[in-house]
Amino acid sequence: MQLHEVEEIRACLPTGRTLFTYGKDWYAVELLKLALRGETAVTALKASAFGRLFDKQRVRQWFGALGKPSVTRADLDLLWPDETENYRLTLDSFDGWTQTSRRGKQSWNLVLQLNLNGDDARRLDKHLANRDQDPFEWTCHPIHQGRHRTLAWARIDLDWSTGEALIEEIQNDRLREVKDLLDYARRKQLTRVRSCGVVLPTAFLVDYWERRLRLSRTMWDEAMVCAAIRLIAGELGLRRIWFHTPESGQFYKDIGGSGPPRSIYTDLPRKFCFQRTAEMPAFLRRRHRKSKPMEFQLLEL
Repeated sequence: MQLHEVEEIRACLPTGRTLFTYGKDWYAVELLKLALRGETAVTALKASAFGRLFDKQRVRQWFGALGKPSVTRADLDLLWPDETENYRLTLDSFDGWTQTSRRGKQSWNLVLQLNLNGDDARRLDKHLANRDQDPFEWTCHPIHQGRHRTLAWARIDLDWSTGEALIEEIQNDRLREVKDLLDYARRKQLTRVRSCGVVLPTAFLVDYWERRLRLSRTMWDEAMVCAAIRLIAGELGLRRIWFHTPESGQFYKDIGGSGPPRSIYTDLPRKFCFQRTAEMPAFLRRRHRKSKPMEFQLLEL
């Protein structure tokens, strides 16, 4: 995208507090809400491209609770996740200086940030009065600059003319950095540990990891992709959504070394019913006509 396109999207979407409530495996219900066209038989859903969603016991239980052979979006609105976490969503831009599939003026990405809530902010305020000294985030990454810290983010490229969007990446720093610091403190048997110019009690790190981040660390990736798909399909109206494979991501984004965990670009999109295909986003095909053929992953809603 170009910068003005990113800014237009940000200006058109609701401002202020945007809450996003999520529970483990809830992406399955959200996907089916977006995919439903009127009243649909549950047997037809199970036989469709979204049938693998019913492999989840929670999904079978949720649909069993409805007790209906056919369902509508209104029926699915009656369901609710088992145990939930409340997040705040914000939008930002990424200037594409590296790790974007397009270059030049079209290298800008829309960033969807999954931020932690007020309870998290109050806990951190007690130990990190200076927002700029948070040791659990990298300021070079597209994180939210407000009081509510970013758990994860998704970078998105899209093209209005083709009606397509590409999820360039999802990533988080916070969980990794908290866990690494806690492991270090435990290994050294420290009661306090220093990082990025601040000293934190080990007891705080234990509580933060085991209680505050308990749910998030088990579902941050699926919550992030679910929020991104809701934005792309539900808010922007684009129903062809692409996801990189490990190979296409490394090639088109020019990622060196080992790259991100393969599961992010294999197991995760498979969960969301993305299908591997020899096709690629049309807006990338125009840009990379001479590139060797490479598989991508596609979700059509």
